[in-house]
Amino acid sequence: MSDSLQPEFHAALGAVMGDLARETDALHENLIEERMALDAGDATALEAVGKTKGALLDRIDKLDIERRQLSDAAGIDALADERWTATIASLNECRHLNEVNGRIVAQRIVHVRDALALLTGGKTGDVTYGPTGLTRSSLRSAPLAQA
Repeated sequence: MSDSLQPEFHAALGAVMGDLARETDALHENLIEERMALDAGDATALEAVGKTKGALLDRIDKLDIERRQLSDAAGIDALADERWTATIASLNECRHLNEVNGRIVAQRIVHVRDALALLTGGKTGDVTYGPTGLTRSSLRSAPLAQA
């Protein structure tokens, strides 16, 4: 690569790193919104933030591929750039928020399954999987109350 192109590669890499930082900040805000929707039990908001989160993750992935390609083509160590350090720290925080949100969802699923088991006469926490990998339960009809 010609030395005359080096400034252009640095400028392009700087632009991509800036875009990555902005998208990571947007993901962080999105994960906070997701937590608020979980706390509120707002299914409509959860669906909306889930779609936004997917789009943000796609953009972050594409920008990271572009960052790596620019770094490789220019022979630049983008990982040593201070902007990358801040972005990595933000991504680690995003991972933590996402894991917390995931644990909340998993706990709610357990609660729903337990409630269904109580309603259908099954044992709570007693899930059996059939040969197809789907859950199997003994759904017996039972009156919930009598008049």
